[in-house]
Amino acid sequence: MKRMAVLAWLVVVCVTPLVAEIAPVEYQKMQSGAPDHVEISVERVKVRWVLFTRTSNVTVHAKVTDVYSSLSNLSIGDSITITYEHYKSPSRGWTGPRAIPILKKREITEAFLAFDTETNTYVPAARGASFEPLVPIR
Repeated sequence: MKRMAVLAWLVVVCVTPLVAEIAPVEYQKMQSGAPDHVEISVERVKVRWVLFTRTSNVTVHAKVTDVYSSLSNLSIGDSITITYEHYKSPSRGWTGPRAIPILKKREITEAFLAFDTETNTYVPAARGASFEPLVPIR
């Protein structure tokens, strides 16, 4: 009887999809440590899918509509370019951080960014939480 219970437990554990994510406190730390925290209005989005992968390269042209803090001296009305990779996770069995979402034209959202001097663009500074309000810690 005990063996059957153990066997049943093992079957449940083995067939349950593995889903794990970074703890909310870690997202909040990344957001708080972001060099630039602004609100943006998305003007254009270009998505280039990479063949035979789950990855796409995203380029966003946006206008800054509000500035909460900025080490790169962003001001309201500035036009910025944001580049990043979007990873489409499998529907089952995915573990790891959430993907950075693909923004939509005319979307208004908070953005936690850092300036990348190599590409001369902004990049997300808080992974999957880069384009959402500050994550509350409970």
